[in-house]
Amino acid sequence: MAERRSKVFFVGLSFFLSSLLIIHSQSILTVNEIVEKNIQAAGGKENLAKVKNYSFKNGLTMYYMSTKGIMKQTEGKEPIITEVILAGDSKVRRNYFNNVTEFTGLEKSTFQCLAQLRCGLFTLANFKDKLKFMGLKNFGPKKYYMLTTHMGGLEVEFYLDSDEFTLRRMVLNGFDPSQGKYEVNHDFGPYQDIEGVKIPSSWFGSQIGTTRGSSFLISDVKINQSLGENFFTKLDVNVGRAEVQKGALNGNVVEYIFRRGRLQIATNWTNEFVQKAGFQAGDKLILQIGGMDLEIDFYASRPPRGTIKPGAKYMIPNFRGENYFIILGQKENEQLSEKLETLLPIRVKRK
Repeated sequence: MAERRSKVFFVGLSFFLSSLLIIHSQSILTVNEIVEKNIQAAGGKENLAKVKNYSFKNGLTMYYMSTKGIMKQTEGKEPIITEVILAGDSKVRRNYFNNVTEFTGLEKSTFQCLAQLRCGLFTLANFKDKLKFMGLKNFGPKKYYMLTTHMGGLEVEFYLDSDEFTLRRMVLNGFDPSQGKYEVNHDFGPYQDIEGVKIPSSWFGSQIGTTRGSSFLISDVKINQSLGENFFTKLDVNVGRAEVQKGALNGNVVEYIFRRGRLQIATNWTNEFVQKAGFQAGDKLILQIGGMDLEIDFYASRPPRGTIKPGAKYMIPNFRGENYFIILGQKENEQLSEKLETLLPIRVKRK
C-alpha cells in the first residue's frame, strides 16, 4: 500500500514538474522566437515572401496593402470613389471629395500602426526590432503572450495565443489634450487560409468612450494583383466636379437610394462648398436635376422635429460624413427613377 502511494506521489510530482517546465519554457521565449512562431503560424516565411500585395473588402471599404509598408484605403461603390487614405512610414494623407489633408497626432499614429500590421499580413514581422516582451497574461482560461511597442504617441499592446501564436488582440493607448484618454481595441476573429497564408476572417473594433464597437468582416481577399506602378502613390478620387457660386452650387450625383418611400441623393458638395455658396438654414432652394426644377428646403443641421412631413423635399448634411444629401418625396421618386445615374449633373440655387 505504501509502495503504491509512493508511486502515485512520484507520478504526480513528475507531472507537476513537467507542467512547471512547460510553463517555464514558454515564459523564457525571446521576442525573436515569439515573432518567428507568429510568422510560422501565418504560413511561414516562404509563403509570406511570395506576397507582394494583397487586398480585402469590408462593406464599401477596400483595403490594399503593399508588403513594402504602404496601405491604401478607399471608400465608395465603383465607379465612385469618395475617399482615399494613404498610410506609410512618414505620413498619412487623405483625399475626401477632392480635398487633400494630412493626418497628425494619434490619428496618424493609429493609421501607421494599422498599416504596419496589415502590410505584415497580420503578423508582428514589421514590429520585430521594436517589441518588448511583457510575459504571459491570462484572459479567462486562455494564456496570451503580451508584447508592447510605441508608434508616435501611442503605446501598442499585442496579445498572441500561447498555443497557436496567432494575434488575437491589439490595444492602442494614448492621450490627447483635446479628447483625453484614447484607447482603441481590435479583437481578431478566426483565421482563414488564403493561398497558404492565414489572416483573420474578421475583427471587432471598439473605442473607449464610444457607445459600442463594430464588427468588420474580411472578404474578397486577393493576392498579388496587377495594380499598376503608381497605385500606392495615387490619391485620386472619382466624385465628379463641384463648383460654387454665390447662392448656387453645381455638382454631380455620387449615390442614390430608395429608403422608406423616399429618394435619397448623395451629392459631391461638402461643408466647404455650402458655406462658400452662403446658404443659410431655412433658405428655399431650386433643385435642377434630370430636366426637373423642384423647390426644396435647406437645413444646416438636423431638421426641427415636426417639420419633416410625408412628401417633403429638402437638403441636409450627411451626419456620417462631410457631404450633403437631398431627400425627395414619393412623387419625385417616380419621375426621377428612370433618369438617375451616378455622376448625373445636379444644381441648386437660392430661390
